[in-house]
Amino acid sequence: MRIEVTELFTCTPETLWAHIEEPEKQKLWMKGLLSNEMTSPDPKGVGSTFRMVIKEGRKAAEYQGEMTAYDKPHRLEVVMFGGNFPKGMKMRVDYRLTAQGPQTRLDYVCKAEMEKAGLFMKLMFFAVGLFGKMQLRGFMKSLRKLVEAPTQAAA
Repeated sequence: MRIEVTELFTCTPETLWAHIEEPEKQKLWMKGLLSNEMTSPDPKGVGSTFRMVIKEGRKAAEYQGEMTAYDKPHRLEVVMFGGNFPKGMKMRVDYRLTAQGPQTRLDYVCKAEMEKAGLFMKLMFFAVGLFGKMQLRGFMKSLRKLVEAPTQAAA
């Protein structure tokens, strides 16, 4: 499963970065995110670890993660595992921010990684991918409202 989206936001890379990286701001646009806390000492960077709790349906699922790329405010890549993922599955999420005049381009790639994926898992990835694309559209719409809000322009 692979989901790719490119969006343009009318804000600086720093404004968009803050909403992508900071847990309290993530909760404003990532529906279901209950918490995201670092499990390794500062400073943040490649190798830093975190724990996310996400409400999925009626239950909360706990995911572990590690930052695999960190170049503030241009790139953040994480790999996550645990929660409701099947054993051996990891999700890699890559955010790339590029200034383009008064806008910031966000290139987003999310892909599932699994050492051995049989036919059932491939079909499941396809279904999850469809749901993920719909959910991502909502996330991007909420993120746009936050970073392009009139109060952001004054900041």
